[in-house]
Amino acid sequence: MIDFQVDNPVTWLVFFLGVDFCYYWFHRVAHQVNVLWGAHVGHHQGEEYNFTTALRQSAFQYAFSWVFYLPLAVLGCPPVVFVVQFVVLKIYQFWLHTRSINRMPLIEGIMSTPSSHRVHHAKNPIYIDRNYGGTLVIWDRLFGTWQPELTSEPCHYGTTRPLDTLNPVRANLQHWSMLARDSWNTARWQDKLLLWFRPTGWRPEDCLAMDSADPGMQKTGCADRPKFDPQTTRGKKLYVCFSMLLTFAVCTVFIFLSPQLSAWQLVAGTALVVGGLVIAAELLENRARLQWLEWIRVPLFTWFAADLTLLML
Repeated sequence: MIDFQVDNPVTWLVFFLGVDFCYYWFHRVAHQVNVLWGAHVGHHQGEEYNFTTALRQSAFQYAFSWVFYLPLAVLGCPPVVFVVQFVVLKIYQFWLHTRSINRMPLIEGIMSTPSSHRVHHAKNPIYIDRNYGGTLVIWDRLFGTWQPELTSEPCHYGTTRPLDTLNPVRANLQHWSMLARDSWNTARWQDKLLLWFRPTGWRPEDCLAMDSADPGMQKTGCADRPKFDPQTTRGKKLYVCFSMLLTFAVCTVFIFLSPQLSAWQLVAGTALVVGGLVIAAELLENRARLQWLEWIRVPLFTWFAADLTLLML
């Protein structure tokens, strides 16, 4: 085994390529296997394309993505080199999520750019399952997944199966819930298990027959459609804005203090935060089903925030 030293520039170059290569294959497989698409789909559900899209991450993706980087450990990548390279990869990808930058001369087709990444997020049939590269798109060129953005084919964003909700729980579980439903309904025992590991978009024939109006999934692509745009009152929007600012502030402290908290505090804090996000989604969709819960959650959340404040003092 080669002894890669942190102070050797070759180490940084080798594992820059290594991290990017592993990311390409994680990203590609996440799009191509039913169960893994369910852990990645949240990043693609947004029907706008801007910097908020970069922040829209699935809750479960990192439960499996680490496996794809294990070869780097076997090769002897120093931990600090991996962490720095991975952080650089993620920071680089943030600025790709914009429609404000057109094509970039000299680096198009070599580096990931806003143009190439717009293709990746588009649901047009010609753009589906293309441009997986993180920092570099040379991997896409080598392995046949490269597609430039076409002036004749403007990108339209979102997933081929519309989400049509702001509820974060439903967003994270949308694809898996469909797989679970198909697993329950299909008659063949082989399909009940194997459908989870089939290519994304594959469904048992008897489930397709029962669901003839199915809009399709990631494999097929689809035409453009009106965006999900629920309407609500100005008062509810202002309330949700204030509630989310407070929730994000408390969440930051909650994460920072989590190693010091007991199990029940972790469970309670998580329930209060997730509950707040779900209720906020209901209010923005102008639904009244869970408004009564907010009268319970707000005093509990206030008490929890005060408890965290005391721990910080």
